[in-house]
Amino acid sequence: MIRIRDIDKTPDLLKALEDEKERILSLVGAFLEDQIKKTISHGRAEWPPLSPETIKRKGSSKPLLDTGHLRDSITHKVEGNAVKVGVFGEEAIIAAVHEFGTTRAGRGHKVVIPARPFIRPTFDENIQEVEKIVGREVEKVIRRL
Repeated sequence: MIRIRDIDKTPDLLKALEDEKERILSLVGAFLEDQIKKTISHGRAEWPPLSPETIKRKGSSKPLLDTGHLRDSITHKVEGNAVKVGVFGEEAIIAAVHEFGTTRAGRGHKVVIPARPFIRPTFDENIQEVEKIVGREVEKVIRRL
């Protein structure tokens, strides 16, 4: 536990934390981005397997990993007091289809793609590590004062 001994430094601490906010959020975003990419690369045990037709077409039984484009689209951005991690722009539709599933894929809108969540579970499983990153970085700011 860190104790602030000089209460007169509180305004300095608040200013320092504000100055470091974007850097800290970016560290969190980069960490979660990396974890989500690992989830896509390694898969999750609870994901339904690909259909035999899909395996034949793509030559692999790995869900969400064909060309690597979805995985490579994962990024993060800091906006104000938040960091957003995921897929942005046009690629977000593809990510959403895989995250939540759909019953209306394909040219005739008759292909069913089951949900294979990769963003939310990764975040949920790493929340304690995110808290550690933030705590460690805030502690560094406090110690500098």
